[in-house]
Amino acid sequence: MVRIFFREEQRFSSFWMYLLVVIIFTIALAPTVVALYSQLILGVPYGEEPSTNESLLVLFIVLMIMFVVTILLFSKMKLVTEVKNEGFLYKYPPFIIKFKLIRKEEIEKYEVRKYGPIREYSGWGIRYSWGKSGRAYNVKGNIGLQLYMVDGKKILFGTQRGDAIRRAMDKMMKDEFHG
Repeated sequence: MVRIFFREEQRFSSFWMYLLVVIIFTIALAPTVVALYSQLILGVPYGEEPSTNESLLVLFIVLMIMFVVTILLFSKMKLVTEVKNEGFLYKYPPFIIKFKLIRKEEIEKYEVRKYGPIREYSGWGIRYSWGKSGRAYNVKGNIGLQLYMVDGKKILFGTQRGDAIRRAMDKMMKDEFHG
């Protein structure tokens, strides 16, 4: 029988993150919109070497598709973690769709710790450290479950519920039931 000790689902839900995406795409789109307006509406070629109307339209459409895809990607991304009697499970849709299992036998030790997302992992998301920090799967905040694997690797999972995940890991690692 599978026992679930902990489950957490975290999403990229920051207003500031979405605002940053809108600002970046606005900066990218502005020259294209100005050129389209100048050439299509005013009939005045834009710039010293104007692009064709068709190429400007294609560029505008490509940028709009990229904008929509980026917003959809951020709205669908989430980190789901579970602690069960068999081990630690995680998925990060739309990149990791099915749960991946880290068996408790693969975990040498663990700790809940404060970390520097930018300093240690260069931000949030699915991250690979250039230093000794290993991999990270995080969404927001600076508290994480650090797993030290038997094979020497390190994996950090961001959490908003540090005490709860620590208690769940304690239960999972002490649980003798494998049925």
